[in-house]
Amino acid sequence: MHKKKSTIALWVLLIFALFPIQALAVEYSISNVTIEAQVNADGTVDVTENHTYRFEGEFNGITREIIPKGGTLVQQFSATEGNRKLKVEHQENVYKVFRSGEDETITIEIRYEIQNAIVKFEDGAQFYWPFFDDRNDSDYEQLAVTVLPPAPAKHVDFVGYDQAYQTGNLQAGGSVRFDMGTVSAGSNGDVRIIFDEELFPGIAQQDGTIRSELTDEKDRLEAEALAFSTKQNTSRFWGNGFVAAAGAFLLALVAWAWNQARQMKLQAKPNTTDFFVPKQKMSIPATLYFTKSSILTPAVTAAALMELVRKKNIEQLSEEKFKLISRQTDYIHEEKLLELLFDKTGDGEFFETTDLENYTKNELNHSSYNDSIAAWRNGVVEEVREHNLHDKHLALRVTTGFIGTGLFGAAIYFGLLDLLPLMIFSIITGIFLLAFCFYSPITYEGHVIREEWKQLQRAMENLDQTEWNRLTQDDKMRAYSYLLGAEENSANQKTQSFTNAYSDAAFANFGLFYNPVLLTGLFIAANANTTVSASTTDSFGGGGGVGGGGGGSGAF
Repeated sequence: MHKKKSTIALWVLLIFALFPIQALAVEYSISNVTIEAQVNADGTVDVTENHTYRFEGEFNGITREIIPKGGTLVQQFSATEGNRKLKVEHQENVYKVFRSGEDETITIEIRYEIQNAIVKFEDGAQFYWPFFDDRNDSDYEQLAVTVLPPAPAKHVDFVGYDQAYQTGNLQAGGSVRFDMGTVSAGSNGDVRIIFDEELFPGIAQQDGTIRSELTDEKDRLEAEALAFSTKQNTSRFWGNGFVAAAGAFLLALVAWAWNQARQMKLQAKPNTTDFFVPKQKMSIPATLYFTKSSILTPAVTAAALMELVRKKNIEQLSEEKFKLISRQTDYIHEEKLLELLFDKTGDGEFFETTDLENYTKNELNHSSYNDSIAAWRNGVVEEVREHNLHDKHLALRVTTGFIGTGLFGAAIYFGLLDLLPLMIFSIITGIFLLAFCFYSPITYEGHVIREEWKQLQRAMENLDQTEWNRLTQDDKMRAYSYLLGAEENSANQKTQSFTNAYSDAAFANFGLFYNPVLLTGLFIAANANTTVSASTTDSFGGGGGVGGGGGGSGAF
């Protein structure tokens, strides 16, 4: 046990070591970011950023990743809150600003300088910079970037890419402001501005011009935007029809399936209200699995044992002692139950309830017990499967699967075109249609079985002694076994009252001393012992903006 605890501790430490951010996640949102970039005549840029964070729970500070473009350098990074200077740690391109608290909204001001940020050409000087890129892990609810010239500028050209496209506006004095609004994590948004070259007399001039290149870029982006808009409108038109048709098909399919099930269930209802025990079509455990629950409870196991007594495979000598009479069984799950009770826990001929209790108290036997119970359950499931009580509807399943898959493909396409309503409806409709790939409604015969045993259970709640006495001993045993297995709690008042009223006279010829509390409780305890053991043992089973620059925001 000490070794297991040590192993768990090592796993926890390893998880924290490999995934520290995920293990210690901080809940936050960034409601507002303003970035002001003051371009200087010497080619440096002084950047002032204000980040407003809303934190939920405890936090230690914020992070800012600034990845400089090739040939540039970021330095003199500092952070303040109001007039208070904050501690900053720097590792590669990530700056950690320490400001701890809990459930607060804070605004941190960040300042830094970009060196060699301006490239001067014959007809202008260019500032081309990504303040964030697709490596950013945080959403910005409101983002604005303002770039100011070193002196009033007359001939200013600019363009924004991706999230910054068509968000720029020329301000007084030649400043350019990009109001980007909401910017999702993983987005790019480079800004590119050309000022008058004479504003930068101290910078070496490169050969060639730049303004024509910017004009070509504007034309390219405009053409791409027009093509995107045309494609978007065409896709919206056809997409609306396709998704609407798929939705109508889904609604019609659901209505048809519901009506089919309702009609079949009505037709399967017994045509008599008289009390009767249904004919034996499946074993009692299989009948309970099909009509009540796919979870085979200890009560079902107790009912299975009672069935073996009814079939004369076992003789019950007392409340606690059983004798094996015959190993010739009708089903594989009955064979597995006999092996568990008489071979593993008993002596091969006799089985006592204390044998199972002692067997499952020994931790070394837990795996063997669970294997036997699993084999028994698998046998019950296999018996039900062999009766083919569910329709396959292969053609329908293939059709809905094909359409559902097509809708998921369409959803991806709509998402790329920013047609979010169509994407959402495609996903939702696709999920429901793909669900029909597993559509296998109960057959008429299956509904008959369910309705007959359901009527039996209702009738036995207030059964008259005279009606009970009319049944054969075999029918009494089957009815009683079903009622017992259908009740998860063997101490249930209904089961107890029925046992007290009918069991003595009904089962005298069987030599049965049936105690539902004792026998069902025995399997409950066995399952509990082995489940605890099992749960204890098996606990573990390139991006970037322009020139390689970019960055993002976070918290810790």
